[in-house]
Parts: sequence; C-alpha cells; structure tokens
Amino acid sequence: MNASRTRTSMDPAAQLQVTPDPDPQDSFGIDCAFIERMNKGLFRFLCDRYWRIETRGLEHLPRSGPAVLVGAHRGFVPWDAMMTLHLVARETGQVPRFLVHPGLLKFSPIASIIRKLGGVLACRGNAERVLERGEMLGVFPEGVQGAFTPTRRAYQLQSFGRNTFVWLASRYRAPLVPFVTVGSAEVYPIFGNVHSRRWKRYAKWPSIPITTALFFPLPLPVKWHMEFLPPIEVTSAGSVTDAAFEVRDQMQRAMDAIVRKRRWRLWGNVFE
Repeated sequence: MNASRTRTSMDPAAQLQVTPDPDPQDSFGIDCAFIERMNKGLFRFLCDRYWRIETRGLEHLPRSGPAVLVGAHRGFVPWDAMMTLHLVARETGQVPRFLVHPGLLKFSPIASIIRKLGGVLACRGNAERVLERGEMLGVFPEGVQGAFTPTRRAYQLQSFGRNTFVWLASRYRAPLVPFVTVGSAEVYPIFGNVHSRRWKRYAKWPSIPITTALFFPLPLPVKWHMEFLPPIEVTSAGSVTDAAFEVRDQMQRAMDAIVRKRRWRLWGNVFE
C-alpha cells in the first residue's frame, strides 16, 4: 500500500503540505488548512507565550515513517494533545494522529474540531490504517480514566490496561516514542469527580469533573514542561508485555524527575 503522510514545514508559519490520499475514506476528516492556521496563530501563542512550554528530547522524534507516540493525557480538554501536535509538526513536519475517546466525539462542535486536527476514533482498525499509511500515531494508554485523574495525583501514572499499542508498533515496525508533560494537568485543575450513571450512558465519560472551568472558563497560564524520551524498538511480539512495562517505567521516572526539579508552577525551567 502506498504510504501517504501529512506534512508541514519545520517552520511553524509555513504552509502545510499533504500528499494526496488514494482512498478518501482514510482521511478521517483532517483539515490541513485549519491546522496551518492554528499552528500560525492560537497554538503558537499558547505554546510560546501563554504556557511557555519548555521542551527536551525533540531530536528523538522520527522524521519519516510510522511511529507511535505514547503519552499521559490529563484534563477533560485535550490541550496537551494539541500542544504535542503543534510541537511535533514544528519539529518534524508530521502531524500525529491521536486516537480519541468516543465521549469527545459525542458533541458535534467538539468532534468537528478534533477531526480537523487529525484525531481519529480510538479503535484498533483506525490505528492500523494510520500506521499502514506511514503516519505517526498518538496514544494515551491510561485511557479516559487518566484524563479525569484529580490534580493531586496527576503525575502518578495509572495502569495502561491493554498493551495494544505495543503490538501495533511491533507489527508495523514503528518505534515507540514515550513523552511526558508536566503542567497541563493544572490548566483546568480537577479537585474531584461526580459519578452519574445517566451521564456515563449519555456522554460515555466515567464522571463529571469538579474543576475551575465550571467557574472560570479560561485555562490557567501554568508553565509546561514536555520531554520526549528515546525511542523503544519492539523486536518481537513476545516482548509486548516487557515493552509496555518499560515504556510506563521510563515515563514515570521522567515525570518524577521533572516534578522534583520544578519549584514554581508559573515560571522557571527544569531542563537547564
């Protein structure tokens, strides 16, 4: 199958370039002109000015071919996925295609934006189609439970549950690139969760978060720190479980190191 890859220049202000897809049904609704505008405008402002994101390890991102980004998502608004998209596109020219929980696609305005940004409904079939096309896949193995983690425990990784992302990396010979983010959990701090069966059936979310967004809709200008770790090659299907443990362990240790060095939430670097 011919590979098609969503591309952009390493200059965030340059025009996004996309290789035509021979199968329109595989586009998932991505809008490259929309991504280009966001990278030039809002995303660039949020990354460089508002959250002042400090990064390390961008050189570990592959410049071509399939890859699997493995992160820890925090917060009911996926700002961390959007900032990762911006940084990866700016550094490598690729737009990562993040798997999205069906609860976020329940509401039409939100679903439209997510699809335009390259998000795809989380299922193995969609993940395989992304990797078959030689693109970069983004996954959050903790699932929706990780997104609703209260802020006081935000930097303690939960169980990854399934290890499908490792199996996919092995099958498509795609490197696993773990990355961690410290700061995004405090953009809309979550103090607790209200559980409702009716809400869970309707929205497919596990709970209703009690957060500052209920009273103050603007995200807080917290300083972010993002680190991309060295790629992990999965050489055989037999190493799936070991690779999943290794990814989680490396992510937790990297997150712990950032938290230890972080003195202030609003300013200061930790990678110097």
